[in-house]
Amino acid sequence: MAMSCCSLCGDKVEYPEKSPHIYCVQYETMWNNYSIIALHKNGEEATDMTRKRDNLYVWISWLSRLMVGETSCQWSAWFKTHHTDYDKVPSDFQLAIWVAQHTEMVDKIAKEHLTLGDKIFKEEQNSFRVRRESGLLVAGKPDLITINGAGLHTVYDAKTGSPSNSHIIQVMLYMMLLPYAQLNYKDKEFEGCIVYRDGQRKDIPAAVINDDFKKQVAYFLNILESPTPPEPTPSFEECKFCDIGDSDCLTRCQTNIPRISDGAEPNIPF
Repeated sequence: MAMSCCSLCGDKVEYPEKSPHIYCVQYETMWNNYSIIALHKNGEEATDMTRKRDNLYVWISWLSRLMVGETSCQWSAWFKTHHTDYDKVPSDFQLAIWVAQHTEMVDKIAKEHLTLGDKIFKEEQNSFRVRRESGLLVAGKPDLITINGAGLHTVYDAKTGSPSNSHIIQVMLYMMLLPYAQLNYKDKEFEGCIVYRDGQRKDIPAAVINDDFKKQVAYFLNILESPTPPEPTPSFEECKFCDIGDSDCLTRCQTNIPRISDGAEPNIPF
């Protein structure tokens, strides 16, 4: 038998030396016997293991994709809310290309507003974290905030890809939370604008931040901060973009589900 530690609770656990994973009885029970109890691959250093967050934490884009159904596997967002230092799927060169394109877009939008005499605040200047009464932290980093001569506050978000409903919700979340995040924005109303690489712009009026929207946000935050994880719903199309590695998600789809026949779509008998 060998000895190591559970990546979530930190307790020492004993396991067969030939076993590929370390199991923790405490979390086997808490996770309703779901197979994700295989938390850590044999042979890895204990310091590299997934651990529970001291404070529950939600990044804005996780929440926005969940709210519009682009993340249909609620478990993945729940897992990242409750855990840190998890085994991440390596990124590729496409990420570096995206970062360069995005930085260029934000810089051009900022320069447009500087020529108009607006005040501008870019990325790290806009980073914020707000806390629910439960203790859950919600964090974000708007690309650009502008304030014109008339005092109009606008949140800009630059997108290099195709338009998506989650982009709208992401900016709406910024608009809703910024007045709570910084004293200089207290009681201010924000307009929103999404700018796409092809020049399209989507304006979002301040009036959309109403009680109904706040209730929708609360509904999904309640899911994420629940101590009981949602049931995983893995699919190849979603899993290939998910950064949670195999050692934490044993249901990850590595290949698409094969069809009954190759080539043409199969016929149905009616």
